[in-house]
Amino acid sequence: MSGVACERLRELGAELALGVLPARERAEAVAHLDRCPECREYVEQLTAAGDGLLGLLPEAEPPVGFESRVVAALAPAPAPRRRRGRRRLR
Repeated sequence: MSGVACERLRELGAELALGVLPARERAEAVAHLDRCPECREYVEQLTAAGDGLLGLLPEAEPPVGFESRVVAALAPAPAPRRRRGRRRLR
């Protein structure tokens, strides 16, 4: 892998793998991938990583208030209050 086209593909590879690259840049990147097996392998690895991350997403949205309850549960417990009592003088 060498040259300006390969460097440019490295910059755009993640967006291409996620399918969010604008049409014109996507066409240029795909044309480069047709000629460059090293860049094609790079984008295939990025695509596999993205697919793996998508597989980790929950199938359903958490219930309303879930985030607030988690944050509240993770908050440090308040410090115990010191009792002020009378001291006996001897």
